[in-house]
Amino acid sequence: MMKKVLLTGLTATACFLSTNVLAESLFTFIEYSKGTVDVDSSDDEYTSLSGAFETSGGPYVAFESTEYGSLDVMAVGAGVYSSVGSQSNLFGQLQYVEVDLGSTEETGFRLTAGLRTTISDRVELEGKVKYDDVFSETDSSFAVAARYYVTKNFSIAANYDTAEIADYNFDAMFVSLRLSF
Repeated sequence: MMKKVLLTGLTATACFLSTNVLAESLFTFIEYSKGTVDVDSSDDEYTSLSGAFETSGGPYVAFESTEYGSLDVMAVGAGVYSSVGSQSNLFGQLQYVEVDLGSTEETGFRLTAGLRTTISDRVELEGKVKYDDVFSETDSSFAVAARYYVTKNFSIAANYDTAEIADYNFDAMFVSLRLSF
């Protein structure tokens, strides 16, 4: 219940701030993803609601609520980005993470480093590495996405995410819809 309340509040805040102050910024968006996840050779469903919104000073606030089958991950934190050339942005995030794996619930933090690059006026590629310090050992993941902008503010993407969480291997393939502001 608390997870839904927090997620709803973050989504409403992102929508309000992005439509009134932060129009057309690089890291102000809401994204919904759906697909499948292979957990140690067992298929399950993958869903995620994530987003970010830039503050007036440059950093952005990022949130994520993801279900890898029976594993729930919620992350809230902040990030910064910097242009690398005329078509790319390097970004980093630090987030508080809560992981619910059936009867086990743990909290910790996540460090993310990534690169977003535009290869044409409608196509963007993204890659990122995440390090989670939640369970007794550090877990890591790698994600890539190819995003097609249908309009300036709406895009669809094909994504692949591979992660090791609590000694389980997760390989997710999913489609995401992003609304940018």
